[in-house]
Amino acid sequence: MVSTLLLALPLLAAGSAESSAPRPNVLLILADDLGVEALGCYGGTSYETPNLDRLAAGGRRFTHCFSNPYCSPSRAELLTGREPLHNGIPRVIFDPQNHREFLDPAREQTVANLFRDAGYATAAAGKWQLSFLTQRDTPHALGFDRSQFWPIQIEGSRTSRFAEPSFWGDRPDGTRGPWSKPDAYGPDEYNAFVQAEIDRASTAEEPFFIYYAMLLPHFPWEPTPDSDDPLKRTSSLATSSKGNLKYLPDMVAYMDRLVGQTLSHLEEAGALENTVVVFLGDNGCDVGVTSKRTVPGPDGPRIVVVPGGKGTLTDAGTRVPLIVSWPGTVDPGVDEGLVEFSDVLPTLADLCDLPAPRNPINGVSFADRLGVPGMEDRPDRTWVHIQDKSRRQVRSRTHILTDRGAFRPVIGPGERPAAPLSGALSPELQAERNRLAAALQAVETFDGP
Repeated sequence: MVSTLLLALPLLAAGSAESSAPRPNVLLILADDLGVEALGCYGGTSYETPNLDRLAAGGRRFTHCFSNPYCSPSRAELLTGREPLHNGIPRVIFDPQNHREFLDPAREQTVANLFRDAGYATAAAGKWQLSFLTQRDTPHALGFDRSQFWPIQIEGSRTSRFAEPSFWGDRPDGTRGPWSKPDAYGPDEYNAFVQAEIDRASTAEEPFFIYYAMLLPHFPWEPTPDSDDPLKRTSSLATSSKGNLKYLPDMVAYMDRLVGQTLSHLEEAGALENTVVVFLGDNGCDVGVTSKRTVPGPDGPRIVVVPGGKGTLTDAGTRVPLIVSWPGTVDPGVDEGLVEFSDVLPTLADLCDLPAPRNPINGVSFADRLGVPGMEDRPDRTWVHIQDKSRRQVRSRTHILTDRGAFRPVIGPGERPAAPLSGALSPELQAERNRLAAALQAVETFDGP
């Protein structure tokens, strides 16, 4: 069956890429709480995203990329190529007293490990949330030579990620640990770190892999340096409030601006033409967010209102932007096929001729769908797997089957949830249900370490 094959496909064999070509750099950008409805290139009308829209126009835009509904499981799957069921991160890591999970470098290997083993300079910045850094400082063991992250807590006290930010990782003086910068804006500092790592690798004439896990536009919704209100550390830090939604458009715009600055820096460093840029969101927009999006309809384009679905196993919670750009190499266009987060690792392995990972992976390379010469054809993915804690489901382009047995049609943006199908099914629907049931079982019994 195709569903089983998708779980067992090997990576492209080493040496299959053009050996005479220089190895490309990779900049992997992950926005925080960003569904497809937030970007203009996906029909979004609520926010200004000109830089990402230009990136999409010059690269490949995927319309059906799926994450998990929360950050930690999505990040672990993205970096390992393995489902939450297998990589040990089925839930959000946010409370050191109640959640003991962490991405264990003794058990798991990330795409950064593969890049470092292949001779790349590796770095990461922004939001980690795959361990409590004050307890388990794991980024280096998971492949990152240098890193700067926002620590959720320091010595039991919550920290700020935006105004008056706190940091954990490689300090400017060469030591490693926590520090703060009262007069700074956190996203600016991480953006500067990414640009410095680009310069560091370029000066050393080393290829680089940089994982840029942006903090924006996750709550607390607070002013940015471009907002009319003065930037300050708000009361939301102490009260756990999400802040004020009036600042969300400013935060989305500032996220877009930082991406544009980094792309401009790549160009100034002479690295843009040989850099694969991958942009994604880690899950859908927050449940407190309502956005507008233009979608096609039988009578022409129409505007729909899309409530955010973060934390839900719906398209609003798991359907996220995916843009891949490599100027002059990736063919511009739109891909409407299915992609899930585990697919990014084998795709980058194909594009950059990386060594095979030691663990079996769930992902399937989509490098052949980018128009890059020399990439081996792969069977099209016909379903994706999504997980939140113990809840799991598989989704095709037309239907969803949960691990609790609910089988329902996929709904469009802004439409009311469809009731599970019950009673006798047509032969075609029964065949679809059986296929998705086999996929759920295949993921569960996948031969991990």
